[in-house]
Amino acid sequence: MNSLSPRFGFTVKHLACAAVAAAGLGGALPSFAEDFIKPGSVYGMASLGLLEAGYECQGAPICEHTRVGSKLSGGYYFTPNLAAEISYYYLGSFRSVEGGAVPAGQPIETRLRNSGMSFGINWSNELFQVLTQHIRFGLAIVRTDGYIVQSTGAGQTIENVHEYTTKPYLGLGLSYQMTEHIRFYQGYDILRNKRNQHIHVLSMGLGIEN
Repeated sequence: MNSLSPRFGFTVKHLACAAVAAAGLGGALPSFAEDFIKPGSVYGMASLGLLEAGYECQGAPICEHTRVGSKLSGGYYFTPNLAAEISYYYLGSFRSVEGGAVPAGQPIETRLRNSGMSFGINWSNELFQVLTQHIRFGLAIVRTDGYIVQSTGAGQTIENVHEYTTKPYLGLGLSYQMTEHIRFYQGYDILRNKRNQHIHVLSMGLGIEN
């Protein structure tokens, strides 16, 4: 027992030194981090994102997916952790063209474009003094426009597509406060269109807040 006492005392001493050093480091962080989100704060952000949609070409010789989208958001903090938020998404486009003879009732060419708006809650949790976790949830209105050229066997018909749907959405993200009024955002959002295809958005961008 006595042989362990010096080692134990050595550990406590160094832990105490580490705690003092950590406190000093925390004090050295920017002073604006202490109250980085205030009730009544208004914010906005613009992001570019990578897209992954649930469209399938099923062997079509021409198959085009837009892989880059965008997101614009704005919100108002009622408390340091809770904000109401509205967002606009450009969710890319899809085009496929079949080759050869196409059976009646099957699409010859499909061209669709998606966009959306979400209305929901942004719940924020401070992980470190300048790093914040965000959980977003609410309702998203997804719009799909375009056309589908259908084969009739002897010819073809064109079906114009104008679809709207309102479904729940979920978003996760992190933000880093770069200055008192500028924040770097990265996030992941998942939405669904009327055809129940999931659209995944992985985005990064900059925001400004008062």
